[in-house]
Amino acid sequence: MISAVRLTSLALATNLFAFIDARSVASFGPTIDSARKNGPQIFNAIHNAMREFGSALHHNGMSLFPAVIPEGVLLYHGTHTSEIPDDFDWLAFEIEHAEAFAHGRWRRRNDTGGKPHPGPPNIFVDAFLEDENAPPKDPPFELIGAGHLHVYQAARPLNVLYIDGMAAGKTDMGTLDTQDILLVGNKSEIAWNDWGRADNLCDLAREWDIQGFIRMEPGFEVIYCNFTDGLRLISTFERPAPDGPGSADNAWITSFEWARAASQRYKGIGASRVLLDYSSVFSAFFYPTNLTNPEPTRPELPRLVGASDAEIAVMRQHVADSLYRSIANEQIPTDWQGVTDMIVTRYAKRLSFMAETDTFSIMKTEVNGLLNIYIDYAETDDGFAAAQQRCTNFYLQPVRARTPQDELIQAAIENTTATICTALFKVRQLIVEDEDSDEAESVSAAKRVIQELVDILRWSDWKECGSCQPDELCFIAMWPLGNAEDHYNPSCRNYSDLLGRNDYWRTPGRTPGQRPPPSSLCVGRQSCQGGDSLSEEL
Repeated sequence: MISAVRLTSLALATNLFAFIDARSVASFGPTIDSARKNGPQIFNAIHNAMREFGSALHHNGMSLFPAVIPEGVLLYHGTHTSEIPDDFDWLAFEIEHAEAFAHGRWRRRNDTGGKPHPGPPNIFVDAFLEDENAPPKDPPFELIGAGHLHVYQAARPLNVLYIDGMAAGKTDMGTLDTQDILLVGNKSEIAWNDWGRADNLCDLAREWDIQGFIRMEPGFEVIYCNFTDGLRLISTFERPAPDGPGSADNAWITSFEWARAASQRYKGIGASRVLLDYSSVFSAFFYPTNLTNPEPTRPELPRLVGASDAEIAVMRQHVADSLYRSIANEQIPTDWQGVTDMIVTRYAKRLSFMAETDTFSIMKTEVNGLLNIYIDYAETDDGFAAAQQRCTNFYLQPVRARTPQDELIQAAIENTTATICTALFKVRQLIVEDEDSDEAESVSAAKRVIQELVDILRWSDWKECGSCQPDELCFIAMWPLGNAEDHYNPSCRNYSDLLGRNDYWRTPGRTPGQRPPPSSLCVGRQSCQGGDSLSEEL
């Protein structure tokens, strides 16, 4: 049953989004022009949603997706007690993620009062953050008591809000902007105050009648606001003592396996464990607001610090309206991520191939192979205008926009495909139509066009490592782990390679991070110039 208040809010939301045509916008709100302007960013937000790899690469998320965790899904909670939490707390989608927090309470060594202390965020993560060559030192904290791993099951469909990007990364780089600035309305929130952040978010959850928020670090987590609402406890097992036969002897390997578990979700959460409502998505990219990063060295990272308080207030209300619309909507949302997948799988590898080759025949064959589907050679079409339009709209043909958000997403994807098609027809002009040109010069010019296109698109597929050995994983910087080179050039690494790698993330009071110089997103074997810890949650 939908409450009368929600129905009222739903009616207001319908009216609120009725002015979606940019020509008739009289006040601040989402516009088609903004969606087109930010087309590649919106495309990536849709393509990377609930996917660990792309979300780690584009870690400053600006979008929020109403979502459902279906009935029956298993979730995990690591803690120091066998008791069910009586307040909000954290759940993990992966066993290894929760196991890392299934330990006793911390006590400062030589504390005669024996008072428990929050201590370090996580013993396994701390192992990675340490320098392997540093002299050994006595840890300032010790564990007291046993840990416990809880296994829960969704007793019914759970309504949640997915916050994209690396939203669980406690940094001042913009990973927390949509939470602290947009949802909570506090531009001066302390990055490490995740308990206070979750408390504020759960106040919103109660107001919006949802169960929690999905965020990402190494693995996806849920800030779950009431463990007695919608969860069924399956088991609560005590963890082995630190020196027991069932304990992990090697904290580095344990952390490595946690990172590996996260890497298994590079392409998605899997098993339909989270269903996103793309047709009700909120994105700051839909709005004519200032998303410029005040740090000139990182222009590719959007921020909300430049948005006005009045704009933030409007956008926050639109998030609530999107949630109400999503929960009330009985139609299956449009699978916009499937549309982006079709486009990326069609073009990504071939654009990479074209960016690398110096062979005229390869370039000609590839561009004709990509574009011939759109060309009717019986037409007398000066400039291939009709073919370019068919190219732009080809993968949008199976879908139909039903909601205002659908229209915005469609405009963003259409802008992105138009950018791709314009570049490819430019390459075709250089390679196929200009028969008198020097082949080597034509290929060189075509490659410049392709690389400019790649720099605009910034698809995460171009950063993937390929197959790694069993003792390795394709490692991309996932807060709080990873160096600058792991962000710009992910590669296959084993557990010993990861030790002490944490200089990418700039976390106030914990890790300094490095500020890299501007860098383009390179493809294939081209090198990129790079430059430049978990809270006690689960």
